[in-house]
Amino acid sequence: MDVYGIEALLGLPEFRVIDQVIHPKRLDLHLQRRNTSIVCPRCQTCCCQVQESRPRCIRDLPILERPVVLWLHLRRFACQECHHRPWEKSETFGTRVQWTERLYHQVRAEFLGSCPGRELARRYGLSERTVFRWTFERSRGGRPRKLGRAIGIDEYARRKGHRYHTSIVDLDKGRPIATFKGRRAEEVIAWFKSRPQAELDRVEVVVLDMSKTYAAAIKELFGEAVQVIDRFHVIQLAVDALDEVLRSVHKQLDPEDAKALKKLRRRWLKSANQLDVDELIARYEWRRRFPQLREMIDWVQALRRWFERKYEKSAREALWKLIERASQSAQEPLKRMAGTLNRWFEPIAHYIRHRYSNGMTEGFNNKIKLIQRMAYGLRNEHNRRKRIMAYCGKT
Repeated sequence: MDVYGIEALLGLPEFRVIDQVIHPKRLDLHLQRRNTSIVCPRCQTCCCQVQESRPRCIRDLPILERPVVLWLHLRRFACQECHHRPWEKSETFGTRVQWTERLYHQVRAEFLGSCPGRELARRYGLSERTVFRWTFERSRGGRPRKLGRAIGIDEYARRKGHRYHTSIVDLDKGRPIATFKGRRAEEVIAWFKSRPQAELDRVEVVVLDMSKTYAAAIKELFGEAVQVIDRFHVIQLAVDALDEVLRSVHKQLDPEDAKALKKLRRRWLKSANQLDVDELIARYEWRRRFPQLREMIDWVQALRRWFERKYEKSAREALWKLIERASQSAQEPLKRMAGTLNRWFEPIAHYIRHRYSNGMTEGFNNKIKLIQRMAYGLRNEHNRRKRIMAYCGKT
């Protein structure tokens, strides 16, 4: 390949190719800065006389399926005015860089995408140890992270039904803080007590689901004032209660009506402006035929509107009214919802003040499951934790 084609592939406008050497398993490219002079840092005069030159070795992305090694020939100039001998400096590469950033990000992305380290080492002319070090040890995923002001805590299955781990996420920065074995209250308390007291004092909000073990641990560590249960888990329980009522109505219908009722499942909780005329009429008819269905839908819609309130005092009064309304109902699903909201009243009410959601934590848990499936298990716990931290965090 000619010099101009190689320069176009490299995309380094600061340098020009002065030589190329094709080896059986490697391509060496010798580069030199286009500028033929520099400004003396002492006397600010132009230096054109070259005193000496030394090569620097930098690895780059492959060209023509061969690993590329860039040899930067940096020159030393001699100043005629002050007799100073300054070295020229590169604006593209740092003083101690041994590889390009694009090579580092490419190797890291492919390794996290489950490409074998041995294959990456052969393809890019690196060692397996270098591939592992770039992916985990040089990334922030391999370094300890501090607790933030708002954190989310949730569990994920290491082996479903047998072993569970706990993940803790910084909700403000959008990155995981740590993962550790177990989900029992004493295991969570032990992990938090291993952190410095200054980090624990910084925590003001802990978002969690309705887990008794996590709630007990957070209460002992931080008190009840920091606990927040987001709207997702509350609405999920309410929708499950609605599905239970729909199943009871479904059993009373003939096959044709049951099929029509099933088609309307995703439209029960939508607002009127999201439905066409036929769907509005069908929903009105079903509500008229089954009073228990109408009561349940109205209550769930009222609960969804409650989470849009802005002021905590009025929101607390409205939530108590919703609980009383559900407890006085003759339907068993509504009574269970009233008991659940009564037990978790304070953490649910704290949502109005803090407005944090555990959706980010749930998203990281899904990504952890994807990592474990791609890696077919990851038996080494230390490497598994580093991979999770590197893959889910920002580098």
